[in-house]
Amino acid sequence: MSPLSTTVPLFSIQPTYLDVLADVQSGKIQKDSFYISCFVSDKSVHGTVDVYRSGSDVVLRGHGGFDVQLGNRKPTLTVACPELNVSNVLIKSPKSQIAAHSTKGIETFDISPQGELYVVGGPNGELSLSSIADGGAFTRSLDGHLTYITKVLFFPSGQVVLSASGDMQIKLWSTADGSNPRTFLGHKRAVTDLAMIGRGRNFLSASKDGTVKLWECGSGSLIHSFTNPLGIHVEPTTMAVSKRHDGISAAPSSPLEFETDDRLVTIGYDNGDIAIYGLSTKNVLASIPTKSVDSEISNIDVVDDRIFVARGKNSEIWDLRSITVPLETINLPSPVVGIGASTANSVAFATQTGTPVVFENHKVSYYVAGFSDSTVIGVKNRSPSDGIYFAGKNGSIKRY
Repeated sequence: MSPLSTTVPLFSIQPTYLDVLADVQSGKIQKDSFYISCFVSDKSVHGTVDVYRSGSDVVLRGHGGFDVQLGNRKPTLTVACPELNVSNVLIKSPKSQIAAHSTKGIETFDISPQGELYVVGGPNGELSLSSIADGGAFTRSLDGHLTYITKVLFFPSGQVVLSASGDMQIKLWSTADGSNPRTFLGHKRAVTDLAMIGRGRNFLSASKDGTVKLWECGSGSLIHSFTNPLGIHVEPTTMAVSKRHDGISAAPSSPLEFETDDRLVTIGYDNGDIAIYGLSTKNVLASIPTKSVDSEISNIDVVDDRIFVARGKNSEIWDLRSITVPLETINLPSPVVGIGASTANSVAFATQTGTPVVFENHKVSYYVAGFSDSTVIGVKNRSPSDGIYFAGKNGSIKRY
C-alpha cells in the first residue's frame, strides 16, 4: 500500500504584524501594512496586507494574491492564496513569550516538565537557566562547556539538567544551585543528541563518533555502545526513547540499568538510515535503510505507536508495529529543523524558513507567526493543555 502523501504550504509573515494591528486599533496611526508570502513546493506568491480603521473596526485588505481577514479570536488571521490553491488557513499569534538571556543567540532549548523553568544553550558553550513565571528573569549561568551546545534536556523531576556539546562532554547540572556534580566522558567527537529513559537513572547520548551510548547517572558508568546495524560508519543525529509495542519485557543485562526492560530507542543517522533497538536486549528490532541521496535525519519523535521523522524537506509518519512503508509523507517547501508530537495525530514542524506549522489528522491545523525568517531552531510540543513552545535563534521563546 502506498503511503498517503500531503503537500503542506508555508507562510512568511512580517514578525511585527501584531504591532501594526495594535497601532491601527489604538488610533496611533490610521493606516499601515505588513508583508506576507506563501510557498507551495517550488512556487511562491508575495504580497502585502493593508490595515486601516473603518469606524470602530479594524479592516484588512490583501494585495498581490492574498485574501486576509481577522479571525474570530483576535489577532488570529484567516488567510487564503487562491493562486496556490490555499484557502482559509489560520495564523495564530503567541499566547505568551519570554526572552532568553543570551547575547550571542541560542542553539537549543528545553522547558521543564513542570513548566516552571527553561534552559538554553548557545554557540560558544553558554548555558543559562531561567524562570518562566516572571517573564524569563535571569536565574543563573551554567559554566563549564568549551564550545557550542548541541542539546539541553531536563530530567523528569525538573531539578536536574543534562547538556551536550561539541567539546565531547556531557554535563549534569543542579537547577537548585547550578553545580555540576558529574561530567560524562567517553565520546571521541561532538555529542549530537540526548534522550532520557524513564525517571532518568539512565540516559542515552549520540555522537559524531558513530555511537549511541547508554549511561548510568549515579556512578557515571558507560553501560553499552550502540553502532549502526549495517556495520558502516555513519553519524547518529537524533533519537527518541519509547515503550515497546511487541509485548516483550526483558530483564536488563546490567545491574546499572533501570526502566529499560520494556523500552526501545529509535535512532536516525546522517545518511538517512533509521535503526530501532531494544534497550534491555541491545538487539536490532528493525532497520530502515535510506533510499535517497542527501536524506539526513534531522529530527525524530515517538508518541504511542507512531514515529515522526524529519529528513530535509520531507517528513514521514511510521507505525512502530509494522515498519514496511511510512503511513504518510509530508512535503514542505523548506527543510525541517524541529519536530514535536504531543499525540499520535498531532505534530508541530519548525522549518528553516517560513512560519512553523501544526499538523493534525492529516491536514494543517494552524500556523504560528512572530518569528523572522531563518530564526526558528526547534519546538517542544508538551501537551494539548500546556501548548507548544517554539524558540528562535535570537533567544525568543514563544508559547502557542
